[in-house]
Amino acid sequence: MAVAQPAWADDATSTAPGPTIVVTGIRQQSSEVKRNASNVIDIRSGEQIRALPDANAAEALQRIPGVSLETDTGEGRFVNIRGMDADLNGTSYDGVHLTASNPSSPQGGSRAVALDAFPSGILGGIEVIKSLNPEYDAEGLGGLVNILPRDIAANQSLLIEGSGGLGDETLHGTLRERGDITVGGGFGQTGNEHRLSVVLSYAYDRDKRNIDDVEADYINDPTVVPAGTSAFLASKAFDDVQPRRYIYQRTRQGLSGGIVFRPDENTRLYVRGLDTGYVERANKHEFVLKNLADNIVSVDNATGDITSSGVELDQKAISTKEIVHNDLIEGGGETSFGGIKLDGKVAYTKGRDRFPYSYSTTFADKGVTAVYNNTNADVPVFHTADGTDITDPSNFSSFKGDNGPSANSDSEFSAIANLTVPLGEDIGAIKIGGNLRQRARHASAAAADLSVPDGATYADYASSGNDIFYGGAYNIGSKPDYHAIEGLTQDTLVDDPTAFAHDSEDVYGGYAQYTGTFGNLTLVGGVRVEATRATYRANAIDEAGNVTLNANHTSYTNVFPALNLRYRLNDQLQVRAAFSTAIGRPGFQQISAARSYDTVNDVVSQGNPSLKPTYGKNLDATIEYYFSKDSFLSVGVFYKWFNNYIISTTQRGVTYTGGPFTDTVVELDSFSNIGAAHAYGLEAQVHERFAFLPQPLDGFGFDGNVTLVGSHGEIRQGETHTLPQTSPINFNASLFYESPRFKAEVASTYVSRNLWAVGDSDATDLYSQPRFRLDASIDFAVTPRVHVFAEAKNLTNTKLEFTQTSSRQYPVQREYYDRDFLGGVRINFDR
Repeated sequence: MAVAQPAWADDATSTAPGPTIVVTGIRQQSSEVKRNASNVIDIRSGEQIRALPDANAAEALQRIPGVSLETDTGEGRFVNIRGMDADLNGTSYDGVHLTASNPSSPQGGSRAVALDAFPSGILGGIEVIKSLNPEYDAEGLGGLVNILPRDIAANQSLLIEGSGGLGDETLHGTLRERGDITVGGGFGQTGNEHRLSVVLSYAYDRDKRNIDDVEADYINDPTVVPAGTSAFLASKAFDDVQPRRYIYQRTRQGLSGGIVFRPDENTRLYVRGLDTGYVERANKHEFVLKNLADNIVSVDNATGDITSSGVELDQKAISTKEIVHNDLIEGGGETSFGGIKLDGKVAYTKGRDRFPYSYSTTFADKGVTAVYNNTNADVPVFHTADGTDITDPSNFSSFKGDNGPSANSDSEFSAIANLTVPLGEDIGAIKIGGNLRQRARHASAAAADLSVPDGATYADYASSGNDIFYGGAYNIGSKPDYHAIEGLTQDTLVDDPTAFAHDSEDVYGGYAQYTGTFGNLTLVGGVRVEATRATYRANAIDEAGNVTLNANHTSYTNVFPALNLRYRLNDQLQVRAAFSTAIGRPGFQQISAARSYDTVNDVVSQGNPSLKPTYGKNLDATIEYYFSKDSFLSVGVFYKWFNNYIISTTQRGVTYTGGPFTDTVVELDSFSNIGAAHAYGLEAQVHERFAFLPQPLDGFGFDGNVTLVGSHGEIRQGETHTLPQTSPINFNASLFYESPRFKAEVASTYVSRNLWAVGDSDATDLYSQPRFRLDASIDFAVTPRVHVFAEAKNLTNTKLEFTQTSSRQYPVQREYYDRDFLGGVRINFDR
């Protein structure tokens, strides 16, 4: 970990080694950070982030080369870097390693930081470090994301900056509210600097998102359909289909601040803090047709209609409240004497995810005959053949329900000290340091059954009006009365032993790093050593239901060499070469001894305590040409190779005895090391300001990047394939216009199809389908200090779509959100 230097208001200072480069929000100054850094790095300033409708840190990161976005509930949450799963990234705030809040990372490692907890209004900037120097923590196989705080410059006396806006989420006409304010001041000026600087930022973002969704599961066994069924229709047969309408209300708030004290020109002391996150209430109405494969009566090859008897219809209502937070406090400083520099810091950070309640209720109508048609993959249709009215809530009389509150926390205390000693004017400097990270993770959950009075039906817990959605394609009956559901009679809460976790993970690191410049060549190299001592505690449950605490102790030591070279051929052209190493420790849920049982679907999920950490090596080579301060072109290639890469595994048809199962055929989900794996690719980035055009056309410009990524590893025994989460093509393209009074930008983002989850064969692999999104914004200066703005998000109404196999003919989830519009006012005052 590096100690970040103080940043300018509204923006950021790179933590990359070498001269301090301040990023003040202008595009070319972001490129100067990239140009002068000793390693491979990309950065977006705070002003660039707020120039587009990116609600949080994850969405801001999607604009950076090599980064692809993973969304959830209509917003960006996690990011992949260079085709690597989000759990393999390192994430820090001001150089302090962050722990996870939301434990539900895409690949189940529970290490990825959910970046939707960070509203864009508190971001001073964000950088992605792709080749690590020895001084950095080694956790970052894909790369290291560093969030930079908003700050105030040492020579600034006053800063007041803020914005506020209202908007429309058009899917169901709901309101969006957003605002932020940053206030700072400098006191006791000595020369060009203030002895004391204080800054405070607050951001608020509230939405009421609606989501229209259809999910399904396939039979996966064509032999259960009647003889003579076409192969296409047999492969399209459902086990269940689930139209779903979600209503979310999320209130996201972020508060950050810092105090910097400069007792003399050689010393700086600081304290910074962060509290950010959201409270989200979710109401979900799901209509489920299940057991469609149990008794297929007929298949009409001409129309595609499939008729099944004994189908259960479920009216399912879910009401949850989730509280997500990331907290951080740090204190440190730096001083120099006789050319020697000493710096250090201590910090404490904590990620929290808590569900105070999670109500799930199902009212069922059993034993109907249903007809469905799945020839149109986008909109499967269905109806009952026996006259049952699915919109009549009184038809649903069989009830089951539960409340399952849960709590997760992941905290870490860290300390670091660095000593930089110059070796001479033409020799360079050596930097040595050490750090420790003491991490503790806790997880728990409980459950209680819910009950309704005898004779009650869904009609007693439904409100007026039907849920009609998905462009009018579905009418799934009466809307749930969520207040009535939350008031159901509840049994005593009982702890869930399968959810318990108490993990501790301590990392002790030390490094030695040399920096030197020889003519046009700059090099940074050295070695880092990290020792990991960890205990992962979870409950093991035997076939008799007995619970035993299982403590899995592990320890290992790794060595991480690194060398970054930059050679300037002339003032415009430079090349880089880099070799770095990193580690991906097994995910907490991956290495846990815990097992969970799904008796409805006969699924056993368990960790693998024998997992080894993934060790990776990375090569980079880039060439950069700077046409001017406003324009540059960068092209680079990279190659990564890994030992003990970790993937999820699925085994179907396993005869299992344990927990609630006795000699039961189940699906067994777990994790394993696959040995060697590789990732490789090309990144190209161009920023061109069309200054050669006559005024006012010289304000136009283009910003774009493209990343081509390939990867391979043995995802199943004897089968080499692309690794999960690797999107072969990602690109961003932005056309902008900037003048003293007017700014506008239209930005597109594309993420290609990728393998999402590995099944037991290629017929059951899950894929995330391609996504192309278009956003736009305008900003007009009414006065130099007052601006009005408007922005549009997701103009393309991009859908989130997962499929079984790579074909879009077999969707298992397809949800969309429509377009969002927002307008408001920005103010700024500084001196």
